[in-house]
Amino acid sequence: MEFRDVRGLTARLSRAGVRVVPYDVVGTRPGVHLGLPSPTVTVVIDLRDGLLLTGPGLDGPTSFRCGIGGLHMSPFVIHHDGVQRGVQLSLTPGAVRRLFDVPVRALGPSTFEVADVDQSFAARLVDAAATGAIGSVLAERLSDSWTGVDPDAVRAWRDIVRTGGRVSVSHLVERSGRSARRLTGVFTSEFGIGPKQAARLVRFDAARHALEAGTPACDVAATGGYADQAHLSREFVDFTGLPPSRFLQNRRAEFA
Repeated sequence: MEFRDVRGLTARLSRAGVRVVPYDVVGTRPGVHLGLPSPTVTVVIDLRDGLLLTGPGLDGPTSFRCGIGGLHMSPFVIHHDGVQRGVQLSLTPGAVRRLFDVPVRALGPSTFEVADVDQSFAARLVDAAATGAIGSVLAERLSDSWTGVDPDAVRAWRDIVRTGGRVSVSHLVERSGRSARRLTGVFTSEFGIGPKQAARLVRFDAARHALEAGTPACDVAATGGYADQAHLSREFVDFTGLPPSRFLQNRRAEFA
C-alpha cells in the first residue's frame, strides 16, 4: 500500500505532529497483538471488516472502522484473522488539537469511532485511506497552530518529551512558576493524565523501543531514568502485563 501524496507532505505532517503508517499484513497466523501505551494518540482506519479490540473502557470485543484512542496506561488487545490492512495515524497532543479542536483529555483512555467526534471527517479519512490520498486530507484539515492551551501545560509536556521522561515534577513546577497543584491541574485538563504519569509513559515508550532494537535491559534501565533493572521490569508489567523478556518473546511472535 503506497500513499504518494504523503511522501510530498511528510515534512509538513511531521512538523504538525502527524505520522502516517499504512500496513498490509498477510500470511500470518490468526491471533492477537498488543496496542501499547504511548505518548501519542492513535487513529486506526481499517480497510477490511473492522478492527476488533478489547481493552480499557470497552465492554468486550468491539469493532472499529475508524477508531481513535486517547492516552492509555494499559494495553489494548488487537484480534486478527491473519490479514490486516489499513492505515495508522500517530498524533501528538498538538496534532489532536489541530485536527479535532479538542484536548487529548476529551478522548479519555478508551477507543471510540472518529465519527463520534466528526462524522464527515471520519468518512473522508476512510475514503482517503482507501484511495491513497490521506496525506492531502490531513494537510487540508490541519489548523496552523496548537492554540487554546495553557502555555505552561504545553511547555511541561514538551519538556517531558524532550528529556525522554527523565525530568522531575518539581523541576517542571519550578520552571512554570506555579504551584504543583496548579500546574498539575492545567496539565491534566489538557492531557487527561498528570505530569508524573506522562513522564512514566514517555520513559516506557523510549525503553520499549530500545529493548526492541536490541539494547540490553540493564543498559536501558541505566540510561532510561529507572532506579535499576527491577524498576524497569515493574514498569513493563504495569504497562504491558509482562516482564521485558516475555514481552520481547511475544512481540517477535506476533507477526510470525
